[in-house]
Amino acid sequence: MDTYVAELDENSRVAAVWIKRKMARSTTVFDPKKHVFDPRASDEFCGAPREDIVNWLGSAQN
Repeated sequence: MDTYVAELDENSRVAAVWIKRKMARSTTVFDPKKHVFDPRASDEFCGAPREDIVNWLGSAQN
């Protein structure tokens, strides 16, 4: 299970998302060139509602 952590801007909108892979030691900024987000996976979401993070990830991959 991966963990997605939202970084918010001054208006409380998702500005970036950090990802912690199951076996990784630390978090990294989500990079659509390196990471693939599967919305069907049962991951953890922190810092913002799941829907806001999923929407941000979807727009980052386009």
